[in-house]
Amino acid sequence: MGTSGDVIWLRVLAYVIDAVPITTILAAPIFIWSAFGDIGFLVASIVGFVAIFVYVFLLEGLYGYTPGKYILGLVVVKSDGSNCTISASILRNLLWLVDQLPGFNLLGMVLILLTDDNQRVGDLVADTVVVKQQ
Repeated sequence: MGTSGDVIWLRVLAYVIDAVPITTILAAPIFIWSAFGDIGFLVASIVGFVAIFVYVFLLEGLYGYTPGKYILGLVVVKSDGSNCTISASILRNLLWLVDQLPGFNLLGMVLILLTDDNQRVGDLVADTVVVKQQ
């Protein structure tokens, strides 16, 4: 189920689009901490973790896309073409940490360019691919 080369650049742009709200969610506890102290930081961190879980793992696991992927017409599916699952989404996104090695998402980008279905480590392990929506 090979994907075209333009999907690679759409994935990069989707990542940038998704990075804006995710970075905001991750930064919020720091600002709340300065205003409300340790308890505010703890509460904001928990809320932030839940928000990130919903934003990335659940949206992708239930629908196959994050808002960035949706805007650009991309969807994550299993390699056999079936819908992505929550467990596959969690696995592929947790392994994003490996894709980051040695920095700046280098390993993930190299694998996307070298694999037939443009898969990064997370995709290979979770048996998923990112394709244009039909």
